[in-house]
Amino acid sequence: MDLITSGVATAGIKAAGGPLGALIGRYRPTGVPRLGSREDRAGAYHRMLDASTRSFAYSYQFANLRREAGRASYKLLTAQMPAMWEISSDLISALNGVRLCGSVQVIDAAEKLVTAAGDLDLNERKVDRFQLQAEAVVAAQKAFLDTCREELSYNARWYQLLRKRKEKRFLRQLAAG
Repeated sequence: MDLITSGVATAGIKAAGGPLGALIGRYRPTGVPRLGSREDRAGAYHRMLDASTRSFAYSYQFANLRREAGRASYKLLTAQMPAMWEISSDLISALNGVRLCGSVQVIDAAEKLVTAAGDLDLNERKVDRFQLQAEAVVAAQKAFLDTCREELSYNARWYQLLRKRKEKRFLRQLAAG
């Protein structure tokens, strides 16, 4: 004689199904950012900042080496082209990550940053003109960072009076000494 018949097993599964289904329905894995969550957006923005910094630094080095060494640097620069393409593709990939989960303001700032990074003329002979282009990239990166901080609520809101007061006091102390 079986202790558990099919009818008893079915009734047991149905009885356990209610609480078990509720537990499974409330299961949320921890540490796994969901698409569009604050952690996911912060990760995408961080990746964009890293990729743009790497791209800018590599482009700056590439242009300075070309300008200073001239024709002597051509073989070295030609050997570095695959790395340059990889860095550029990483920047575009980071931009697509921001487009996937970012807000409209952040996406606009990211696209302006990529445009400014793409406008660096690596063949520019005049140091002053190249420096202006480099400053435009730095300004676009700062604008992107400020937009990200605002969107992720890292900046104090108008209703956070105590936080704003502490922030103003800190900035005054910083300016004073």
